[in-house]
Amino acid sequence: MIDHPSPNFDARAGAVDLVVLHYTGMQDGPTALRRLCDPAPKAGDYPGPWQPADIDPAAPLARVSAHYLVGEDGAVYRVVPEDKRAWHAGQSNWEGRGDVNSRAIGIEIVNGGHDFGLPPYPDAQIDAVIALVRDILKRRALGPHRVVGHSDIAPARKADPGEHFPWKRLADAGVSLWPDVDAADDRIFCKPGDRGEDVHFLHAALAAFGYAAPEDASPRAAHYSEETKAIVTAVQRRFTPHALDGVARVGMMRALDDLIDQVEALEEG
Repeated sequence: MIDHPSPNFDARAGAVDLVVLHYTGMQDGPTALRRLCDPAPKAGDYPGPWQPADIDPAAPLARVSAHYLVGEDGAVYRVVPEDKRAWHAGQSNWEGRGDVNSRAIGIEIVNGGHDFGLPPYPDAQIDAVIALVRDILKRRALGPHRVVGHSDIAPARKADPGEHFPWKRLADAGVSLWPDVDAADDRIFCKPGDRGEDVHFLHAALAAFGYAAPEDASPRAAHYSEETKAIVTAVQRRFTPHALDGVARVGMMRALDDLIDQVEALEEG
């Protein structure tokens, strides 16, 4: 554990009950660490494909931070104390509650992300992530269902840690969830533009797991909107990465049903 404190934090408004995993999405680890600790970031200090080419270099950027950063070599940097509210989740929602920053520990994982080809995560890095998450869950008496990705809590805005992140490896280590059913059935259950009871059933399953799914006025009024598509894509990134088109398939629905059962068993136990 390497202490590298950031001034970017404030007070929590509640107890910790989530761990959120991110990728840094920047050129390299040192740049990401500098960004997490910068009290006055400017566009010119962090050029990249995430901002317009003609942006004013002096334009201020939002201050950001996380509790930990995990390097490609497995080094773990402690950036913000766990009892403080780090600024990593942004506008987000899980289980019908916003302000995820107030209830979460944020872990940034050094990886170029989609802007840089979504490179593979090195084994040493994932080993370190597993060890760190295991320690957090044990100290805080949290189950593996309390670990989510940034794309889970902000599916319309974020895609990290991405479809290459080895969620099953974390689940095998006991620090995340993975469906115990065959999710490879690619028959379409419902799709963008559809309306009616199948879409309502999809929304209910997404919400039961924790996603901020649309609330339907009635089963018949349920609409497979762009919002629904974004959430389904987030589910696919994590649990069925062979399909990333935002179309709800039978296999994904089976996976969701099994995951909901796993969460209920963990919470009852």
